Parts: sequence; structure tokens; C-alpha cells
Amino acid sequence: MRRATETPAASGRWVRDSALHAVEMDAEFVMMGVEQGEYYAVKGVAAALWRHLAQPHDVSELATLVSEEYDVSAEACRADVAAFLDQLAAKGMVRAV
Repeated sequence: MRRATETPAASGRWVRDSALHAVEMDAEFVMMGVEQGEYYAVKGVAAALWRHLAQPHDVSELATLVSEEYDVSAEACRADVAAFLDQLAAKGMVRAV
């Protein structure tokens, strides 16, 4: 279980929670969290991050992957990537590995 003070930026590598059911449709992911009891949908950069989270990555690696796909530097998007991971972690959608 994730400690309350643990954030993606402060801890190692992160991966999707395998219990979350996700389907990719037209460059968008639609997910159902059975444990969360909610549906989620992500597209654009968020969908790219979700795709990359099929394998464990840390924030810097994810920022580099985003910079390779979009016209942005890894440094410029690192804080946004960390914030998105924080949101995913808070909802139990990713886990530390």
C-alpha cells in the first residue's frame, strides 16, 4: 500500500494498476476502476502517459518519452507529468514498483 507522503516525484518507478480495466479507442483510453467504482477517460498527452505506464517508469523517463512525442522539452513537462502521476496515484490507478 502507498504511504500518504509518497508521491511519484519523490519515489521510484510507477506502473498501471493491473486491476484497472482499460480499452484504447481512437487514441483515447477508457478505463473502469472496479475498486474505485468509477469510469475514467484520458486522451492526448494523458493517453500517451497511460500507454507508457504499461511498463515501469519514473517521472524523468516519462517526461523524456513525452518530449520525444510532443514539441516540448523534458524539463518543461516534468512538473506536469509528476502532477498527473500524483492524480493517478491518489485514485489508485498506478502503483509504485
